Amino acid sequence: MLKLALRNLLDKKIRFALTTLSVVTGVTFVVGTFALTDSLRSTFGDLAQDIAGETDLTVRAAQEIGNEADRPTMPDSLLDEVAAIDGVVEASGTVQARNVVIVDGEGNAIRPQGPPALGMNFSSRVFFLIEGEPPDGSGEFVVDATTATNNDLRVGETYDINGPVRSQPFELVGIFNFGSPDTNTSLGQTMSVFDTDTAQEFLGFGDRLVEIRVLVNADVAEVRAAIGATVGADYEVITQEIAAEEQTEQFQAVLNIFTSILLVFAFIAVFVSAFIINNTFQIVVTQRVREIGLWRAIGVTPKQVSRSIVVESAIVGLLSTAIGIAVGMLVSLVMRAAIRASGFGLPSGPLVLRPRTVALALVIGLGVTMIASIVPAMRARRITPIAALAHDYRIERSGWRRRVAVGGAVTAAGVVCLALGMAGVGSTAAVLALTGIGALVTFVGLNVASPAIARPVVRVLGRPIQALFGMPGRLARENAARNPRRTASTAGALMIGVTLMATTSVVGASVSSTIADVLSDAVRADYFVRSEASPFDPATGFPAQLLDDLEDRDEIESVVGYRVAFGGMVVDGDSRDVVTADFDTVERHMDGDVISGSITGGDPLTGIALHVDPAGDLGVAVGDTLEATFPDNETVTLTVTAIFADAAIYGNWLIDNALWEQHFGRRDYRFGTALAHTGHAESSQVALAEVVNRYPGVIGENRDEFREANQSLVNSIFAVITVLLGLSFVIALIGIANTLALSVFERTREIGLLRAVGMTRRQLRRAVRWEAAIVATFGGLMGVVVGTVLGVAGSLATPDSFITTVDVPYGTLAIYIVVAGLAGLLAAVLPARRAGRMHILDAIAHE
Repeated sequence: MLKLALRNLLDKKIRFALTTLSVVTGVTFVVGTFALTDSLRSTFGDLAQDIAGETDLTVRAAQEIGNEADRPTMPDSLLDEVAAIDGVVEASGTVQARNVVIVDGEGNAIRPQGPPALGMNFSSRVFFLIEGEPPDGSGEFVVDATTATNNDLRVGETYDINGPVRSQPFELVGIFNFGSPDTNTSLGQTMSVFDTDTAQEFLGFGDRLVEIRVLVNADVAEVRAAIGATVGADYEVITQEIAAEEQTEQFQAVLNIFTSILLVFAFIAVFVSAFIINNTFQIVVTQRVREIGLWRAIGVTPKQVSRSIVVESAIVGLLSTAIGIAVGMLVSLVMRAAIRASGFGLPSGPLVLRPRTVALALVIGLGVTMIASIVPAMRARRITPIAALAHDYRIERSGWRRRVAVGGAVTAAGVVCLALGMAGVGSTAAVLALTGIGALVTFVGLNVASPAIARPVVRVLGRPIQALFGMPGRLARENAARNPRRTASTAGALMIGVTLMATTSVVGASVSSTIADVLSDAVRADYFVRSEASPFDPATGFPAQLLDDLEDRDEIESVVGYRVAFGGMVVDGDSRDVVTADFDTVERHMDGDVISGSITGGDPLTGIALHVDPAGDLGVAVGDTLEATFPDNETVTLTVTAIFADAAIYGNWLIDNALWEQHFGRRDYRFGTALAHTGHAESSQVALAEVVNRYPGVIGENRDEFREANQSLVNSIFAVITVLLGLSFVIALIGIANTLALSVFERTREIGLLRAVGMTRRQLRRAVRWEAAIVATFGGLMGVVVGTVLGVAGSLATPDSFITTVDVPYGTLAIYIVVAGLAGLLAAVLPARRAGRMHILDAIAHE
């Protein structure tokens, strides 16, 4: 059977290559993703050990709420207490803040895309000077070697630095390597480093520290216990191993997101490949009826017949896996180079191919291929010896009505889940889960039942082609309708890609429309202030001083600053995302559709405004109180001052900036809004530009500019997603080409007869190409219909803080259908040429 399987594959090299290519794509994505991320995990783990290796113990405030950026600080008076403990050789305090942006000599802000812009105090155990001297004084700083080299920063020059609180000029007195004396091991972040006193004052820490790092010359456990007893229960003392482990977990959390995104696209590629493989083997078995019948006539058992099909699929799977692993390793190198080119510094290190990655590649390459061949193999078992004697023998395909019934039932179940999701039944997580499950189940059901509608739909789609091209158009139409199961299966692979792209387009258009509606209906502010990097990094910000400078201008009536903390507060046992503003003026800038109470009348230190959904979940109304715990572990009783309906403006939980400053250490603002004095439209625009220009890296926009920038960002994000999803579209086109090539081979005698009665080569090629166009258009049409339904359902189920307006981009969806048809024409080029080059007599004599 192995020898026979090899012969069958090698006799049909083009079919073998196309089938293998579709599997290779999925394996490549998976291997490339895991090889890259495993390599980075290994390198980051070593880096984390190096960074933590110079410190035996770390003292810090205990934290249970919020992220690391919101960890409570400690008074620097603790430093002397820790240093006085027996066994402590050295104790040094550290401070660190984000959004500390250096302005280069050309007046441009140096902010990396992705990694943070950090400010911190100097430590000779972490920062290894390679030029100049350590910072000493309020006007000096040093910078990492990568930032200095890439931006032509020179020792002795003075540069402005935008900090969390204000902007200030500093003289560059030194350049250092981070983490190692020999090389800079930073990951693309910029690092502005000051002496401790300057760092505390400039970064907004006052007389407080973030951590105390300790070196010991005694038993670490004993010193740790002594420090813990000295500092008290509000602080924790962690070892070098714990610090390295936490640093590694932070690296891996980012990598896990990156891995998950890539694996989603890999799964889609594998899913589409399974369609193609199944369809290919179905057609191959049909074409080899007489051959298999002869096998049976000379004594080959049904089990051996099915085994030969499975062996063929195993060979395809093994070869695809081997090629996919090799290509995947190359792809991982390309991805690493692309990430570095984007400005995200990655540490050097060899690629890692773990046994888990190889095993997963085998599961995908070999497993998916063999599973997809099971049904064709079982059908091959039913071929009898009499099939060798009949030219028109066809494998019986029972269960047509059952297939339609099952497909209809599955589709109905999916629609019910979608309806429940759109109706908002249950919590937000439950709504999104119902919508996601409903989308998947609906798609599977429609695909199972699609053969029932394939024939009438392709006849309708082929009518214009028949009218335009006569006999070739009619032949294309009839061939597409001849085998609805094959047409539906071929189009099904394409439908997956188009469905996903259509869903993405609907959701993207809905987000864009929501932004436009919010800015036109709910925003009253004239101007917006934000960091250049804010669309890509939700943790970016700009100096608080900027808004003070703007409010001092006579042309500006009022200014509001906004801050955001994800998981920055715990209420009723759950983490809540917090947005801050100035209660006394925010309603004049942003209309959040307050339906009860008033934000303006709230006490800045004890008031809170809620969206209607969490208010309903907690059963609270205006005037009620609730207990909120902040990152500094303080629990505050807050009074509900207002309930609002528009989560796109205020989020779900809104507090005043005064309350933020009591419980959070960050002082920079996420974004700001400004209201111009009546009659100062032009002069206020000039005032905004003059103030913002003093802070490079910060953008000031009017309402129209802000709307266009956000809509452009949304469109760019969804365009990238659509391009990645287009991979499944390309794989599906391989499937169409494969199916057509097999179909041409199957109809060899028919083609010979058509040529014998006068059909020209050109007409024959045209018939094959338009058949592909009809099938592809059917897949595109089905994908657009299903994708639109899923996109609308997903938009309705998405929380109001993201989408409030559902928009269907009919023009874009129509383009997808047209592109699908044109792509079908392209996929048919080689099969059409092969059909046109057949010799008439050889084709007629073909058995």
